[in-house]
Amino acid sequence: MVLKKLLLISLMTATLAGCAMRPEKEIVVQTQYVERNIPIQARPKGLDLHDVQWYAVTPENFEEFKERFERENGNLVFFAISVPGYENLSLNMADIKRYIEQQQSIIIYYEEQAKPKPQIEEEK
Repeated sequence: MVLKKLLLISLMTATLAGCAMRPEKEIVVQTQYVERNIPIQARPKGLDLHDVQWYAVTPENFEEFKERFERENGNLVFFAISVPGYENLSLNMADIKRYIEQQQSIIIYYEEQAKPKPQIEEEK
């Protein structure tokens, strides 16, 4: 029994020692450049805005405006905005325009980055 244990231990030791003596495989690190293949999407269709007609109505021209408007358009309906409200509307439109222009510049930047780079031959 002791002989079997001794034999088994020496066999295991020899097996493990044999594995440790094998040379390790050499690990080779190789850098490989991969060209990005990001498809550039078509830009959205531009805006097709419709005309809006504005009227400036004051107490002095109200009656004349009312008659002309009902004759040309039918029912008279008002949507009123104050002068400070109109100024705010103008500021909001300017801010929307700024935002769209900034978004366009970001899109152009990413499109330029996604384009394939020209191959430059290395001089030897």
